[in-house]
Amino acid sequence: KAISSAKDHKFVHEEALACELAGYFYVELKDTETAIEYFLLAHEKYLKWGAFGKCDSLFKFVESSISPLPTGVDHSEVHHG
Repeated sequence: KAISSAKDHKFVHEEALACELAGYFYVELKDTETAIEYFLLAHEKYLKWGAFGKCDSLFKFVESSISPLPTGVDHSEVHHG
């Protein structure tokens, strides 16, 4: 609900944070595929917002916590550079 509300109101930074938190939630549930989906969405929103440092820290977390990435997830999708 928080994600859709932020999206509806064009609060890109809030949408990014909500997606990131959803990703952490699914990591705790051991649902790696869903976590990756939310982290990719968060990464996309952080890029749109211009929060490149946040993109790097999120990438490092995903790389260290969910490595290797599931089949079909390209590392270039989760890193801006």
